[in-house]
Amino acid sequence: MSPPRFVHRKISSDDFKAELAKQGMSVSAFARVWCQNLSTVRKWANGGNDIPTWVPIALTMMTLPNAHGTARMAAAAMIQQDRLHPELGEFPYQKLRQMPADDEIEE
Repeated sequence: MSPPRFVHRKISSDDFKAELAKQGMSVSAFARVWCQNLSTVRKWANGGNDIPTWVPIALTMMTLPNAHGTARMAAAAMIQQDRLHPELGEFPYQKLRQMPADDEIEE
């Protein structure tokens, strides 16, 4: 098998955290918006895991006008169930057209 065609530059955990801070986004918020496991994203931020090559692309896309709101609405539409609030039923945030508050994130 031949090697991959492209070799992509990787970003460091410091680069990742700096860009999140620049955008005013917490690690938890990034995990939620991009439908990622919070412990995995924390490992990226702490240097415990390599950061996938799609992450800097996503971070760049988040700098476009209205990107944060659009991404949060798209992520909200993907939440089929909120285990902290089962009373809300299926796709609760799609109906509400908003994400749950960041302070409700399981830590």
